Amino acid sequence: MTSGHAGGPITDFSIGICATGTAPNTPTLVTAYLSESDREGLPLRRLVVALSECPPSLLHAVKAIQKRDGRVEIIQESRRSGKAVAINRIMDIAEGHLLVLSNSDAHPGPGSLTKLVTEAASDSSIGTLAAVPRVLGGRGVASSLAGLMWAAHNVSSSALNHMSISNHTCDELFVVRLASVDALPPDTVNDGAFLAATARRKGYSVKVLETATVGVEVPRRVTDLIAQRRRILFGHAQVWKSSGRAPLTVESLMLVRLRLGLSLLVRTLARNPRFLLVLPVAVVTELLALVLSISDSGANSKHAVWKRTQ
Repeated sequence: MTSGHAGGPITDFSIGICATGTAPNTPTLVTAYLSESDREGLPLRRLVVALSECPPSLLHAVKAIQKRDGRVEIIQESRRSGKAVAINRIMDIAEGHLLVLSNSDAHPGPGSLTKLVTEAASDSSIGTLAAVPRVLGGRGVASSLAGLMWAAHNVSSSALNHMSISNHTCDELFVVRLASVDALPPDTVNDGAFLAATARRKGYSVKVLETATVGVEVPRRVTDLIAQRRRILFGHAQVWKSSGRAPLTVESLMLVRLRLGLSLLVRTLARNPRFLLVLPVAVVTELLALVLSISDSGANSKHAVWKRTQ
């Protein structure tokens, strides 16, 4: 089934949201996705919310939305089993050809859901298509470091997108063509990297849509940022090992395509000169996170269920 839209017909799709802990943004996010789908006439079939170790108050809030809208489905886990397991359960009950995956703390930009599903539906070669992350306001060293890292990520994503060689997707908010992916191994740490690598291996493209944005929250403490980067780097190495190809990010390009990696970093700093002040600290924290992630090698399940950061 398809639905007419200004950008062309859109095939049926589902949305999956993974939430853990208090996840206070979840009810607002669910309502926002439902409202945009109705307002834009999008053929949303199901919106699946996976609640893992969430308080009763959040469950009740989502159930209240479910009573008003039968498209909402709830997956409840009393104990966290990892995001990969939650995504697999979402994929099992999703309907349609496309699945939009969203973190519960995502803050999608105006019309971003519509832009993503419209673009993905218009090009059957697209396996995954991600929104561009924008760091939400914050102060302090950790916020500045995260700002630099996300800025470099976005410059890299844009460049690789135009070069048609991207094999990595940001998992804050993205759409995946279900035919292009497989179930995730339960110990998968970085779901976006795994799904993108799978889609690429099957001959689909991995893209970013620069007109679609998503606001992201970042750790407030440097120690939490290091822990987050440790997990992410571990996850990238995990995908590299399983797929035989490194997820192309700024840090991996420094290893496999040094000239390109350096040029992207220089481009990032040229666009954001203020990040020069925190570059030395960023290098140290990234190296520390890398060393810690290497020390985790051989323990695939270590980061599958991670400690939530502040």
